[in-house]
Amino acid sequence: MILIISRKKFNENLQKDMSLRNFKGKTFKKLIKFKIIELYDLLDSRRKRKISRYAARLNASKTHRLNELNFIKKFKNIVCSKIDKKALKTHIRNFIIFPVFVNKKFFIYSGKSFIKIDIKIDMIGRYFGEYSPTYSKVQHGAPGIGASHSSRFIPLK
Repeated sequence: MILIISRKKFNENLQKDMSLRNFKGKTFKKLIKFKIIELYDLLDSRRKRKISRYAARLNASKTHRLNELNFIKKFKNIVCSKIDKKALKTHIRNFIIFPVFVNKKFFIYSGKSFIKIDIKIDMIGRYFGEYSPTYSKVQHGAPGIGASHSSRFIPLK
């Protein structure tokens, strides 16, 4: 039996799925309205320390973490202009994903190339670096000639 769903019904089901998704019991519509302080309570201790240290650095010296400040400014410009087609390139891998980043596109540097990432609701509270791996899995092949001691007794012809 083949199930045929119209495009309109598919889009309605997709919107229902988005409304059911949440982050620690909070729906996406509520999360968008949260300030960083309110989101702070929902994060784990590692992310809380990161945010509190970042806030302390901003108060201590204005020149520290200048690249992160520039990143935030660029992102605010993209959000204000509401250009969804444009993706933001960044080398910052240790930046926490906030609710305002959802449904936006980023190119995150992996050390060799930029990897495109579409931010979803499930990614809130994680780091950018978790989604752009810096290494690829090694695929070992068969051993070559002279790789083991037993190959000494095998004729090369």
